[in-house]
Amino acid sequence: MKIKLSKEMYEKEAIIKASYFFTDRFYMELDADDAYFYVDMVSKDGVDTGDDKEFLNEVLVQTTRLSISRQTKNIREMIIGRALASTIVDRKDTGFVDDADINADDILNNWFDTHE
Repeated sequence: MKIKLSKEMYEKEAIIKASYFFTDRFYMELDADDAYFYVDMVSKDGVDTGDDKEFLNEVLVQTTRLSISRQTKNIREMIIGRALASTIVDRKDTGFVDDADINADDILNNWFDTHE
């Protein structure tokens, strides 16, 4: 079965991920021109099961995941950064004279919290 998808509506990455999801049941052939992506699905067992609607749903799922990933990228980076930063700060005495003046809570602040 052949599926034609508009490049204005769908992203290449979402179509590739959705296609990968179906490789256990179908041979997937992907192609594109200036305006459309083309997906040709050939059943491995030779039976046309009408999974084109299921494939379109999976493309929509992957498109949504990509969108959410982009929208939450900064917050995920900030969470990971703060988690890693708290593991590399040595709160023990390092032997430097000015250690008493260093407060980890003053260093490990979110820039956006202090400069908004």
